[in-house]
Amino acid sequence: MTKIIIATLTVVLLGGGFWASNRISEVEEEAAALRKDLSRTKTQLEQRIGKERFLTEKITGIKARIVTNLGNIEVKFFPEKAPLQCYNFITRAESGFYDSTQFHRVIKGFMIQGGDPNSKNDDPFDDGRGKPMVSIPHEFNDTRHLPGILSTARPGDESAGAGSQFFIMHGSNSNLDGNYTAFGEVIKGMDVVNAIATTSTNKTNPRLIDRPVEPVTIRRILLYR
Repeated sequence: MTKIIIATLTVVLLGGGFWASNRISEVEEEAAALRKDLSRTKTQLEQRIGKERFLTEKITGIKARIVTNLGNIEVKFFPEKAPLQCYNFITRAESGFYDSTQFHRVIKGFMIQGGDPNSKNDDPFDDGRGKPMVSIPHEFNDTRHLPGILSTARPGDESAGAGSQFFIMHGSNSNLDGNYTAFGEVIKGMDVVNAIATTSTNKTNPRLIDRPVEPVTIRRILLYR
């Protein structure tokens, strides 16, 4: 009986040792795979950071002059806060995308909104719904929406991303902070922003309630350093 017990214990111990050895090997393999995944993720993050740094450096120092029929508005950008939004605006401006668009929505004490390609046509009822073919991700940041801040308009569904429409703050609104991408600010021409924000708007048709009676047109946007 004693020999049987000893033999059984030996088998159990040997079997336990075999299981433990296999488990150690499995853990080592899992650790190696994890290290590989972390290394890959680290490389991807470094590449992404490198691209954003490259973009930020290229944009830094660029300014824009928004030429309207009521005067010029000059803005500087915040590439360190929102490099993609800045690049989006700059490249569209450079290509002439914004030429002949209108500030189709203006609210005194709040903001003036433009950049909709639909505002080039003769149908005022589709203004505000226009967008480019490709949207970009939001870059919400800690910039406060104070007078003169340039920010990106967006639909209610955040997952839809941002298009070409933008707005310039006429007043302050903390409800927009962290929910809309601020990417620049006015450095000259707040008197023009004020003139646009206080222009007469439609009072008879509720669908056009914030649309200027007389068109406020962006003739072109000039870029300079």
